[in-house]
Order: sequence, then C-alpha cells, then structure tokens
Amino acid sequence: MSDFLKSYETSTVAFVTLGCPKNEVDTDLMCSACEVAGYYTTEQIQDADAIVVNTCSFIQEATEASIEAIFDALGTIDDRDSVQLGVPVIVAGCMVNRYSDDLAEQMPEVAAFVKVGDTQELVQALHNLLGEPSPENLSDAKHRAKKVRSYEYLRIADGCNRKCTFCTIPSIRGPYTSREPADILNQAQKLLIAGTRELIVIAQDIGRYGKDLAVPTNLISLLSSLAEIPQLKRLRLMYLQPEGLSDELIGVMAKHPAIVPYLEVPLQHVAPRILKAMGRNPKDAGNFEYQLAKARRMMPNLTVRTTLIAGFPGETGEEFDQLCDFIVRNDFDYVGVFPYSPEEGTLAAELPDQLDQEVRIGRAQQIRDLADSIGWERMQRYLDTSLEVLIEGHDAEEQVLLGRSAFQAPDIDGIVRIAATPGESFDDLIAANPPNSMIEVIVQDAILYDLEANIVTDR
Repeated sequence: MSDFLKSYETSTVAFVTLGCPKNEVDTDLMCSACEVAGYYTTEQIQDADAIVVNTCSFIQEATEASIEAIFDALGTIDDRDSVQLGVPVIVAGCMVNRYSDDLAEQMPEVAAFVKVGDTQELVQALHNLLGEPSPENLSDAKHRAKKVRSYEYLRIADGCNRKCTFCTIPSIRGPYTSREPADILNQAQKLLIAGTRELIVIAQDIGRYGKDLAVPTNLISLLSSLAEIPQLKRLRLMYLQPEGLSDELIGVMAKHPAIVPYLEVPLQHVAPRILKAMGRNPKDAGNFEYQLAKARRMMPNLTVRTTLIAGFPGETGEEFDQLCDFIVRNDFDYVGVFPYSPEEGTLAAELPDQLDQEVRIGRAQQIRDLADSIGWERMQRYLDTSLEVLIEGHDAEEQVLLGRSAFQAPDIDGIVRIAATPGESFDDLIAANPPNSMIEVIVQDAILYDLEANIVTDR
C-alpha cells in the first residue's frame, strides 16, 4: 500500500497543463475520467491529494518547461538534491510518449507515468496511490456540474501522417485518426446546451478530416453541420495546413455567420528549397498567397495567423529575406515564430549546414519584431469601431472586464479590456456583464495586441 494512501472522502486531483490546445483537450479527458471514477479535480495544486502534470515535448524548449513544472509540483526548491516529496505526482502526455524508456530512471520521485490518451491507466495509478473510491463518492460524481467556459476546444482528429523533417509529433501522437462526425456533433451540442458560446475546431491538420473514416467525409461537411446548431455563437478554425485553404472552405466560411473569419495556417517557411528540406510542399507559400487573396475578397474582415521557423538548416540570407518579404506582403495579423530546434530523432537534426544557435535566435527575433510592427499597426484599424465581445472574466486590480472579439483566439491573440462607464461602479459592471455574456463595445485604444473599450451605452 502506498505511503500516500488516505481517506478517499476528500481526494482531489490537480492538473497542470503545458503546451498547445490539443493538450488542453487531453487534460479535459483525463479530468472527466477522474470525476467519473469519483475524484474531485482542480487546477489549484495546493488543494490536491495528487498532481497530474500533462507535459509537452515537441521541441526542447517545451520539454525543459515540462521538466520544470514537474519539479515544481514535486516541491523542488533549488535542485534535484533538495526535492521534498509531498503529494504524489503523475507525469502524463507527450513527454512520456517521447522519452518513456528513460523517465522512470531519471525521475524516481515521480509516482507514475501515463502516455497520451491513456485515461484508464491514469485512473488505475490514482487507485494505487490514493485507494479506490467509496460508493458514496462514485454516486456524488454523477451529480457534479462541470464549470461552463465561454469556449471549448472541439478536437476532430488526433495524430499526424505528415513527414515533416523537423517535427516529433507523429512519433508522439501516432497516425492521423478522425473522430466520427456523429460523435463530434453530439459533443458540440452538449457543450453548447450547457452554455458554451464558442467552439474551436482543432486537430494537427483539420483539412484532412474524415478521409480516413470507414465512411469518408470531409471538413466542409462537418463545418456545415456544426454551423447549423442553434446555440452556436462562434465557430473558430485552428491548425489548417496550407493546402486546406480551398475554394470550398472559403465558401463555407463566408456562407455561415457563426464561422468566424479567422484562419490559423502554419506555413513554417516560404522558400521552396527550405520547404522541400522540411518535407513540405515547395509550392505551399505561393498557393497559400493566391488562396489568401481570394479569402480576403470574400471576407474583408478576415484575421490571419501563421507560424514560422527561422534558421532551418541551410537557410541562406536570401531565403531568410524571402521569409521577411512574405510577411510584409501579406499583412498577417498574428505570427508565431520559433528558432529552429534540432530535435533528437528527426531527419532535420541530421542535415548538414546547421546554423549556430545565435544565428537562429537572432533571425527569429528579427521576424518577431517585423511581425509585431505589422500586427500592432493592423490593430489600429479597430479604433472607434464597435465590436461584439465575449466576456471571460475581470481584472480586479485594473478594474476592467476581460473579453475577446471574434478575431482573438484564447490565450494567444490578446484581449479586450472594458472599463466602466462614467458613474458606473466596478461591482455594477461585473454584475451586469457576467462571464459568458456577449456585449457590444466601442474601441478606445489599441496597446500592442490588446484593445481598450467601453460598453455601448444605448443597447
């Protein structure tokens, strides 16, 4: 019996999540499995009887952040010699899939390791550590209400079949596997009926959705069905690979008001030789630029985010300049940029002409500065305009409501800060505009990627 065994009446499991939205989906699934098993779940580790760290490991920087989070959870003060064991810590997710053979030896303080998606193993590990639930707690679990968020991620597929030479994700998450459309629609309806306002469609490549199913379907059909659900206010698309920006997708986005005019397309690079070395289509950038012009004609208020890698092996100064010119020419609203990271087990790590880390970081920073100058300027176009904002909470210190417009994805694109009108108290502002409400505001100022606004008073 574990040293951690205790009375199950108060057993609570805390979750710490690192990485991308796909990891947030995994955490939600683990939370649900724990709650069905009779556990309480929380994000507050100080309240926990066990802690689950859901790790990210797609690049070295993410792995390092995951390791830091694990030892924070374990109670590390300065270094590994000062570990002070408290509650049991379970490490889950991508890092376990990638380094499973080594982790147990390198982290003996960790109570258990659980691979991506293995909720049954997680529950069994908790049973071993905390004891099995009482019948009373199992009964109580059926009546616990899940907190309704303003948005939820709707994962339509997992895994990836691409052969990008820099990427570890296929080896971590396995082959591309679509969910059945009926399952997705059922989940969407439940979330929306519960009160969620925005659904965010995600996968490693949403454009490939449905082709692998026994009865093949496609993204266009799925989006058309989702957009017809009456309670849906916003449907956002994320992780669309360049070839997925088809005429059909542009058409369905323009047709359905619920689908927000927002595209997240990870280009990675634009120089044909570099794209080929990356294992991607050398024509991606040219094709995307052509389709983007079409999309903007049909949706003039389209918001576009991309992700780029700077300093890939062999990248010349001329090819880096091509990348910068492409950013300027296409007026991206948001750009995520990473210095190339040579990852163990990837083909790119074995390529010749690896650039010095200083060069890679320097080029990434140049892109960051260039993209920010464009993005900040584009935010100015919202000054003195009215926006519909989805309220997510408030900042008591700044005395403002916090919300997002249709062109702001959660956590990555900035927020709208909404002040009280003259004569209105902050308490009244909060009471009249609770989380998950949608209100109309007038933008007063743009500060970097954030907006400051006031509520329209004649509503």
